[in-house]
Amino acid sequence: AAVRVYRWVANELKERVDQFKPQEVSNSIWAFATIGFGAAQTSIQFNTNNEYICLPSDQAEEDRMLVTNTLDIVAKSAMERLPRFRPQELNNLAWGFCRLGHHNALMDELFDGIGKELMRRHHYFKPQDIGTSLWSMATVEYFNEDVYRAAASELTLRKSQSFKPQELSNTVWAIATAGMQPRFANAFDTTILAKSKRSTLSQVTSDPISECFAAATTELMRRPNQFKPQEIKDVLWSLSKAGVRHPGVFKSVAEYLVGSDADANQGKVGRGMDGFSPQGLGNLAWSYAKQAQLAADVNNSKIGSTGRLAVYETICLDVGENLSHRLFAGIAEAAISDDTGLSRYKPQDLSNTCWAFATLGLLHRKFFDTVADEVLTRLNPSNKFNSNFKAQEIANLVWSFATLNHQCKGMLHSFTPYVVKMCSKGKGKGVSVEKAIARFFKRQEVANIAWSCAVLEEYPKELLPLLYTSLFGSATSTSEDLKRIYGDGGIQKATVMTMFYVQMALDMEAPELGLELPETFPQGWKDDNNSITDMIASVDSTDTSMLQLTTSRLQQTISGVLGKVGFEHVLEHIISTDELQDDYGISLSTENLEFLSLDIANLESKIGIEVDGPGHFVNILDGSNDVTGSDGGVINTVRGKRGWQFMANSQQHVNGPTALKHRLMEHLGWSVGHIPYYEWREQQDVEEYCREMV
Repeated sequence: AAVRVYRWVANELKERVDQFKPQEVSNSIWAFATIGFGAAQTSIQFNTNNEYICLPSDQAEEDRMLVTNTLDIVAKSAMERLPRFRPQELNNLAWGFCRLGHHNALMDELFDGIGKELMRRHHYFKPQDIGTSLWSMATVEYFNEDVYRAAASELTLRKSQSFKPQELSNTVWAIATAGMQPRFANAFDTTILAKSKRSTLSQVTSDPISECFAAATTELMRRPNQFKPQEIKDVLWSLSKAGVRHPGVFKSVAEYLVGSDADANQGKVGRGMDGFSPQGLGNLAWSYAKQAQLAADVNNSKIGSTGRLAVYETICLDVGENLSHRLFAGIAEAAISDDTGLSRYKPQDLSNTCWAFATLGLLHRKFFDTVADEVLTRLNPSNKFNSNFKAQEIANLVWSFATLNHQCKGMLHSFTPYVVKMCSKGKGKGVSVEKAIARFFKRQEVANIAWSCAVLEEYPKELLPLLYTSLFGSATSTSEDLKRIYGDGGIQKATVMTMFYVQMALDMEAPELGLELPETFPQGWKDDNNSITDMIASVDSTDTSMLQLTTSRLQQTISGVLGKVGFEHVLEHIISTDELQDDYGISLSTENLEFLSLDIANLESKIGIEVDGPGHFVNILDGSNDVTGSDGGVINTVRGKRGWQFMANSQQHVNGPTALKHRLMEHLGWSVGHIPYYEWREQQDVEEYCREMV
């Protein structure tokens, strides 16, 4: 009966829309969208992350056609009289069209008209109209910067208390989704920027986008208990998406969700993760990891470290070591404690969550084992509900397991038939092998998968040749051919160094595959913007500490003790590509490049000792360590630069890059010992420790 009523209204609108007043038009479209009548199959109405009402229909396809035709007629009529629509009516109209999902040129014109009305009359729009209108525009990918800036100008610090949490989160989510950049993004970065280097309040309030973020974050910190999980997630995601670092709000939210360190010491807990959807947990984790990554792009930063260690230190400086560990443990446990397991997680949700853990060097073993089981179940040919994974999702998943040095239960072998299938689409129909692969993969994704194979010691015989073809083409391909096919400037510096490691591993562990780097690699294949010298200089960004002086002193201190116990050695022994060719028959480059290094080496006995800092380790969250207490570690400051002295009581193991390097050195005949930073710190008798090490 309800469906018949909606059909009748839709037909009436088609026949005499001009007789409907603006409020009647917008109310009708709003009603269609609210119950999903005639919504397109691709609309967000059917997104499994949402819990939208959808009225069943016995003639679903016919109803969709009816609504499509009705919306076209409504759009034409509304565009002629948009000035007569009140703000709420414009908002309802935009929201209804957005939710119904029938995207065409007429809808684009309608949104352009609504946007211009919003820009002209933004002072008359209420908070709900601002938030929902921008949300609708961003969702249908209508991105007019003038419109967004005009709307954002209504969300000010002075007015922010009158905005409801959903209105705040919708507004900043839309701004970030539309790619609008705040002019004073550094205003909130109290961790790594001195006050004199941060933008002032008067500068922030002069830019609507900057002030909009300031207002939303101020309210989230002031009244977090009023924000629903999705609203919390959307505000944090928006900051990271827009490149805005805001340690204050991220720490405040972490304390709200899992309790402050002081609360934890007293046995108190925070709000918890109840109510977060799979997408919500994934985006929450991604937002925190991205915040730490963004520090690398901050000018005048007080962080002196680089690479992976800089990310580890930044999350500790921003949030706190214990607090960040408890937050991510909470995310992992919420995910695996769901009654349906991870079955509701889309591939992107799995990928985002795993990527975030790996980026921050955090491993929850039970969560990652559950992810591996879920992926293997979906890839099983007998599973009729198997998922479609995008290339980036595959690359991020296997990269995460490899980075954390956690076995993925044969996931690479299971992915191989799927990858081969996806890279074969269209091949042979006037489409070259390289072009077919390029439709699915980017070259950086390919390199990450190849590196993951090397770290995890999985070399699927159908996958590795395909990856090499992806990167270097067939026998007749040139680097210029591949640049045109992929639409890039060549292989990035990170990929060059990655492939040196991969090739070395293949030569030693899977020579039967017969794979080789091109003779002109890397000079003939590199990105035009990268010199070979720069590439080699960045070979090991794992642990370039802000305390380089301290690291050097530590190595020299250990060197001195080793000398006392009779261990002859040199510092910083370098193994070049020429040496690999001459001594081991491993051909990586026609140029002589410094490639592998050992901190301390006895050349005669081929004994190496590595002094491993925090950037070489992964923190295990579901181990026996107690993550209550103060901030865990402490802030270190040397010559005005900030770093973090990590706590020693956390359970750790070496990460993927360190494990791979150790394995390769052993293949070269070296015996390599490791001195972890936390072990050295606790030694009472360093001479005895070094004697046992040797």
